[in-house]
Amino acid sequence: MRPARYPCSAVEILCSVAQRDRTLLLRLGLNLDNPGHAELFVEGVRAADDAIEAQVRWERERLG
Repeated sequence: MRPARYPCSAVEILCSVAQRDRTLLLRLGLNLDNPGHAELFVEGVRAADDAIEAQVRWERERLG
C-alpha cells in the first residue's frame, strides 16, 4: 500500500483549528462548518505544507 500523501486527514486539520481562530476566520468570511469553505481551507493548509517542504528540500540541496 502506498503511503498517504498527507500525514493528516482533512478532519484532523479542521479539528486542530482552535475556536478563537475559527471565530477570526468567520469574521473574514471563511466558515469552516461550510463544506466548501472547509475544503478550501484544507487545500490551503496542504499547499502551505508542500511549499514549506519544497523550501526545506531546496535549502538542504544548496546549503547542505
